[in-house]
Amino acid sequence: MKEFEAYDKMMAEYYDTIPALVLPLSSWEFYGEHNWLFNSFKNDLDFLGKITKKWDFENIIHKELVHNKSVIVITNTDLEIVYATHNIEKMSGYSPEEVIGKSPKMFQGEKSDSKTLKVISSAIDRQEPFEVSIVNYKKDKSTYVCHIKGFPVRDKRGKLVNYIAFEQAA
Repeated sequence: MKEFEAYDKMMAEYYDTIPALVLPLSSWEFYGEHNWLFNSFKNDLDFLGKITKKWDFENIIHKELVHNKSVIVITNTDLEIVYATHNIEKMSGYSPEEVIGKSPKMFQGEKSDSKTLKVISSAIDRQEPFEVSIVNYKKDKSTYVCHIKGFPVRDKRGKLVNYIAFEQAA
């Protein structure tokens, strides 16, 4: 390694003469946040691919999750949440694990419009798609307006198997 000694010394002297190019901490936070986001998208898309394999449903999931940044909530036919994408936490304050097994009604409260709730209920009873905006409640009890596009999902034989909703804070 003697042959590199002169080179190392020369490079050390050179780097001592130039100002250090140090990235601000915020750039690392930016990278980390986006790295986490892309990793979450990948994990969500992988899991959603498994769930939706037997569905007869136009696959708009990638577009809604990645491009529109929608929260995706899937319920069973009893309207219990079976899956929620990781970005639900940013919108509602609840982690996906906290909403699994619960009804989407957990997001409703005093300021949620009863007429809008009837529109949703009626569409679900008729197994039809719906699109509404409603006041929802976060984990900390603050409110947000949630735009929801909901769809019944059938298997390839036509049997109702799930409901899916694409949600965005308005």
